[in-house]
Amino acid sequence: MEQLLNKLAQAMGQLDHLDQEGFVGLVSEALAPYPDLGWVLAPDPANSALLRLSLSVRNAPEFRERAAASGLLPLAGEGWEIGLGVPPRDGPIYLEAQAGDEVLAIDGELMGWQMRAADGMVDLVLGIAPGPLRALGQAELEELADIFTLGELGELNMMDHVNSVSVEQIDGLSRDWPSLATLRAGFADAFPACAYAEWLRSARS
Repeated sequence: MEQLLNKLAQAMGQLDHLDQEGFVGLVSEALAPYPDLGWVLAPDPANSALLRLSLSVRNAPEFRERAAASGLLPLAGEGWEIGLGVPPRDGPIYLEAQAGDEVLAIDGELMGWQMRAADGMVDLVLGIAPGPLRALGQAELEELADIFTLGELGELNMMDHVNSVSVEQIDGLSRDWPSLATLRAGFADAFPACAYAEWLRSARS
């Protein structure tokens, strides 16, 4: 663990002197012994002045446990930080999906959501209103729902508090199916100690 973090810290310390290919090469080399780990380099959503190298641990829960037990993370340097879990995405709730020969522009704010209690966690259900998304198959819709919820809540929150993500067809947004734009605040209210809770409450207000 220490050897890995030393290599990653060295890469972060050289950011100003490396091109993208050089940086990717250093990080890829450091993570080679950990094939289940992914990574994202981006400004921290709660502090845009902080560049964060996030280790994606969704497929490596044992690594997350060992890293947490080590007490070595987060690891901070001058203007940067290395931490566990890809954070929520600071951007519009929007993506594009291929449906046959057509590219669908998907505005997530037109999707609804519900949280249903499940053994101390929640089952997240995204509501699909009438429209172009109905042309997609169930598996494609579930993949989109996973992408949207991961971007809205962040990896650690999904791992710690979300039991499942699914989709249902709905007639439209309503009191029972509010816009996905309100999911962050609703989630932070349900789990006040969750990762990025304060930022989630205000990110889309």
